[in-house]
Amino acid sequence: MTAATGTRPAVDASRSRRSSWQAVAAAALIGVAGWQLIVWMSDGWVPGLDEIGVAVVENLTNVDTYTGALITLRRLGIAFVGSTVIGVVLGFLMGLLPSFDAFWRPLVVTGLAIPDPVYFIVAILILGTAETVSLLALTLAVVPFVTMIVLGAVGSRDRGLDEMAKVYRLSRSRYLTDVVGRQLVPGLFAAARTSFAFSWKIVVLMEALTQSNGIGFQIYNAFRLLRPYDMIALAIIFILIMQIIERAVFAAAEKRLLAWQR
Repeated sequence: MTAATGTRPAVDASRSRRSSWQAVAAAALIGVAGWQLIVWMSDGWVPGLDEIGVAVVENLTNVDTYTGALITLRRLGIAFVGSTVIGVVLGFLMGLLPSFDAFWRPLVVTGLAIPDPVYFIVAILILGTAETVSLLALTLAVVPFVTMIVLGAVGSRDRGLDEMAKVYRLSRSRYLTDVVGRQLVPGLFAAARTSFAFSWKIVVLMEALTQSNGIGFQIYNAFRLLRPYDMIALAIIFILIMQIIERAVFAAAEKRLLAWQR
């Protein structure tokens, strides 16, 4: 009975992994078939998978691709750290201080409604075309999303634990770290992942609109020169880099730091 009970989770996990791989394979096949249908319908205007594959290999062997990727990753890192820190602090204070929330909530909600290109256009009109200006606009574009996630996490915390902290007269530092902090860990990870996802998407737009280097500029340049296969290849390479970072950093850190919840 014990042996059967012990082997059942392993069997279930194996079946779950098999089902996951089958779903991925089915999605890939549907994607390939759909792309080939689009190629056929476009009468050759949309590049085929063979052309894209050749372009991917050529760009992987081109030093300019890695130079542009490093430039983009530097900008991405600056925007990610800035937007995450500002968004977490802002969301935390809004969740704990009603007067602070009343002042900042309309501004944050307005920030959510502003289209991303508007940040760069307004920043360029007011402050100029320097790289720091574009990075500032990129950071401001991501901050509202991080803020709202953290605000929601703070607002959904267990208020009964707040009462317990008062009864046991916990210090302010222990209350923030042991009572509030532990409850916010999943929300903070969600905020960090959101900040990373929006940052790497918008940084490409920023480079296409305002910069003369980076992956975003290279993608826009390929589009301008009517080289769709290079444009798609560069996008695929950048997406793969971002997925590797997400899995190697965020997934591993989340698994380690949230192990106590399992």
